[in-house]
Amino acid sequence: MGGARIVVVGASTLGCELALGARQSGFDVTLVDEHPQPLKSMSFDAPYFYGNGLPAGLRSRVSVAETVLGSNDLLMACAEAEVDVRTGTVAWGAFQNGPNSLHIGTPKVGIVSESGNETLAYDHLVLATGARDFVPSFRGWELPGVFGVAAGLKLLTAYQCYDGIRTLILGTTPAAVSFARALHGRGIAIAGLVEPSERVQSSGEDADWLHEHGIEIFLESVIEGANGTTSIGSADVVSTGSGGTSRSIVCDSICVAIAALPNIELAAAMGCELAFSEHFGAWLPRISSALETTRPNVFWLSRFNRQSDQVGTVLDNLAGKTHVATAPAIEAEASCTPAAYTRTWMEALLRTGGKSVTLCQCETVTRGELLDLSPPHYLKSSLRAPKSPVVRACTSATIDQDLVKRMTRVGMGHCQGKRCRDEAALLLSIQHGIGLDRIKPASYRFPVRPIDLELIAAEDDTIDTRERWPHWLEPYVQETES
Repeated sequence: MGGARIVVVGASTLGCELALGARQSGFDVTLVDEHPQPLKSMSFDAPYFYGNGLPAGLRSRVSVAETVLGSNDLLMACAEAEVDVRTGTVAWGAFQNGPNSLHIGTPKVGIVSESGNETLAYDHLVLATGARDFVPSFRGWELPGVFGVAAGLKLLTAYQCYDGIRTLILGTTPAAVSFARALHGRGIAIAGLVEPSERVQSSGEDADWLHEHGIEIFLESVIEGANGTTSIGSADVVSTGSGGTSRSIVCDSICVAIAALPNIELAAAMGCELAFSEHFGAWLPRISSALETTRPNVFWLSRFNRQSDQVGTVLDNLAGKTHVATAPAIEAEASCTPAAYTRTWMEALLRTGGKSVTLCQCETVTRGELLDLSPPHYLKSSLRAPKSPVVRACTSATIDQDLVKRMTRVGMGHCQGKRCRDEAALLLSIQHGIGLDRIKPASYRFPVRPIDLELIAAEDDTIDTRERWPHWLEPYVQETES
């Protein structure tokens, strides 16, 4: 056990607790976390949906770094316990020997920071990469001031850099109420919470808190759009009832707190098998009872797992102890599952906004153009005949999201599909009546975060490359000359 190298990706609560426990057990532990992020990286909406118009205060790298690190007590405890803590560092790839990579040798993780690129060899890799925001499209969602709830909480509590003065919250989930509490505690006005169903989705205690503080809840309503030119001035909220009455809500920021989805990019890109979760409506790494993925010595820690003692389970496995199965974690009561709630929102937004709303901001593709499989605008062309993304096999119909992506470019932009991939799958599911489990998710590839190529490129060729490079071209040259 002594000297075994463990790399933990993600300084979430689970990631920090695992790093601390492993270090106390005598392991050599490196903890990698991408926060504090530079403003440039945050503008790509990774890992959270920050949206346009990030606060100017984020430009001060030194003060931001001090604030973010000081807000994470567990991370500071890891540093004090002599865990090798790498903050402001992105894990962009992970590599093991396989059919297409026979010479990796010891498994490695590729990490990059502003100081450059490095590969970390590991014996065990623990992925505690957390969750990201599900932010469906609506008119004006590209305006500065629209953001996801995880991004909002990070800006408010960790970066302590939040520009909103009067915020409208979409959803009444526990995360939505947590954000409302955080705003209220800092004296920031709340314009209200928008809920498409007839009841608050969070607990009765949360609902009572909202009523006690006079925070308006717009039940059976959905946002139709945000209004403004360079910033948000108001939002139009429409009733989902038969009348469809509309009202304008004055606000300068909109927090989307509908659902959280797991960050699976690194696990998926390195070849871990995925399994569909009906409860969350999302694809998760397939794991054993010891939380090990289908890639050897790679573990997945996440709030999307049902085990109650995930850190203890992995530590027992690392120590070679017999694993004792833990009881599933008790899930909070809700009127519907996260998957059903997300679909409720998407169906309401589709009815209200129609197919003309821009779905993919990077490539400027509308919902209708996705569903019609329209080619990109710059081709100045159209399909010769209507096409369907549905492939009908003998037993069931399926959709391959990668094929749809190649035809429409939805998900091919600089955000790497983080803004649109999940909504695109939901739209295809609603349009064609096919379950999300029958829609093959679009693939992930390294690097899983947008990074500057100059940071991962070698400063100079190796001697071997310099000496052999001309010889690599000889067969091609001889063939073309003949």
